[in-house]
Amino acid sequence: MKFAVHFPPITKLRHGFGPEEINRLLDLFTSAVILVDTHDQRILMANTKAIELSAYTRNELANMRLKDLFTDYPTKAKREDGNATPDTAQLSLVRRNKSNVEVLAAQEEISADGRWVLFSLEPASLSQQRQADLQRRSQLLEHLVNLTSASQQPDIESGLRLVLETGQALTSASSLAVYQAEGQNLQLKRLTYLGEDLPEELPPQDILYLRTAQYWTPGIRPHAYLHSLSRAAGFANLASVPIGDPHAIIGVLVVADTQIPQGEQIIPLLNILAGTAYNVIQHHAKVANLSTELEDQRQFRRFVAIAQDAVQDSLIALTSDYKVILLNRAAEASLGYSNAEAQGLPVADILIGTDNLMPALRIAQDGIPTINQDQIRLYRRSGEAFLARVSTLPVVDGETVEGMIVMIQDLSEQEIAKSQAEQLQQHALLGTVIAIFAHEVRNPLNSISAGLQLMDYKLPPDDPKRETIALMQADCSRVESLMKNVLTYARSTEFEMEPVDLGLLVGRLLDRMRAKITAANITHHMKADPNTPLVMGNPRALEQVFTNLINNAIEAMEQNGGVLGVKVQPAETTGKRQYATVMVADNGPGIPKEIQENLFKPFFTTKSSGTGLGLAITQRILTAHKGLIQLNSFPGGTVFTVQIPAIQPDEAAT
Repeated sequence: MKFAVHFPPITKLRHGFGPEEINRLLDLFTSAVILVDTHDQRILMANTKAIELSAYTRNELANMRLKDLFTDYPTKAKREDGNATPDTAQLSLVRRNKSNVEVLAAQEEISADGRWVLFSLEPASLSQQRQADLQRRSQLLEHLVNLTSASQQPDIESGLRLVLETGQALTSASSLAVYQAEGQNLQLKRLTYLGEDLPEELPPQDILYLRTAQYWTPGIRPHAYLHSLSRAAGFANLASVPIGDPHAIIGVLVVADTQIPQGEQIIPLLNILAGTAYNVIQHHAKVANLSTELEDQRQFRRFVAIAQDAVQDSLIALTSDYKVILLNRAAEASLGYSNAEAQGLPVADILIGTDNLMPALRIAQDGIPTINQDQIRLYRRSGEAFLARVSTLPVVDGETVEGMIVMIQDLSEQEIAKSQAEQLQQHALLGTVIAIFAHEVRNPLNSISAGLQLMDYKLPPDDPKRETIALMQADCSRVESLMKNVLTYARSTEFEMEPVDLGLLVGRLLDRMRAKITAANITHHMKADPNTPLVMGNPRALEQVFTNLINNAIEAMEQNGGVLGVKVQPAETTGKRQYATVMVADNGPGIPKEIQENLFKPFFTTKSSGTGLGLAITQRILTAHKGLIQLNSFPGGTVFTVQIPAIQPDEAAT
């Protein structure tokens, strides 16, 4: 207990500051105060509050000993060591009518030598009441703070239960419940409750009367069915407040007790609880709605993602100002950009091609689609050009164009298939002509060769004509070898197919050619990816393909030696068709650009002893296997890349 006003030390009071001034000064205190001389334990002065507390007059209190005013002084006022009085003590004050009142006495020295002491007296009951009030306020504040977390509970039932538990702690009510209006007839159904005897539901007509706060006791005529039930249940009081706006309530908070009525002063507190209950209900309703919307969006996005991946054509989604929103997987593979890095970029930065693309996009921005623009030349990120069929579709909401969809059909494989079909037709015609020609040439060639052998046999060993005959026989052998290659090139390419492991086939082939490779001072390396798929092929024909490619690499490096590299790995095209890829590389001098264009043509060769059919036969075999071969050569190296389609599930089953 602290003094509201502090005196300066008595020794510092100005001259002329007498008892009358001190009395007026003591009366400034809001509590009972007495001025005590500690030398003889007598009261010198007392203020008006002390007179009211003790019922003595001012003159009666003056010079009264402390032991006459307090029955237990100085016994209780001493410290445990007995040397002096404590700062605060509880004493029993004897009033003028001889009744006792318990007081709390606090003292403060106002003189330098400690002789003059002010005692402030307060009835212990007031102090206890104040402490109780402080405790109640502290508890109220604590409960209200806890109430703020009701909306953060994991579910609506937990949040409303916290509201009711707080209400029970603050009101000591025995029964509490939250009712929510449901259905078109606004049936009030109990969501959460504490205690017993409150019904599970209330009739719809009750909501009309319970739109406003109601306080009911048994002496009041019941106006609602709820009040009738409360009287039957023996409640001493019942209070209800609406939850939500009075014109659009969503429920009712009800508090009832079997003890003494608490009065209408409970209504403001219940309004706070009802407001919190409203927040809890609205919060969880919004969370439930958002969760449903989120799940719907997730489900929709899953459907869209599956649809996007199922579309083999490239799909690009754009905003109305031509910014990229989305690339599907086919577009990623075709253009060479990932969806993440393309998002937000202008479409012109990733969709590079002819000038008629932007007019089509501007038309789509006006809400008009452009379908199947043919022969559009586009460029991949690598710079490779490809032909495409492009459609632009507007995304319209009402009359507003929110964006555009660009559909791109890669025509590269179609062009390759078309080219291969044309080659097959040409090869079929050429094969027929060559077969006839070779047959007609081989018969006279055999006769010439036999005649030369007979002439050589009849000439003497030292005859100079024998050298000429030997040269002619060598030319006949060369023509015979050429005819064999021609017939091989012209022969039917309908091979008997079986599953082939290209990594195993090429590895065995390199082992057989190891001596030839070493003799040419060449180091070779091979890397085969174990995930490379099997292909349907003819092993002997494929061995001929890779024998030709490896021999060409050896011949390119036979003068100075070098390194031969072979790599076998899986690959995937824009149409998601799986391929097995074999790359044969050498670090020879490279093939000039003007020669590369003719390298796969029949009878084209740069070797003095070559027939010009090796790579032509290789290409024809790969065409029969629905594969392809590509050449990439530069000064200091050459790479041949062979791609053969992987076995499809239906092929594996057969």
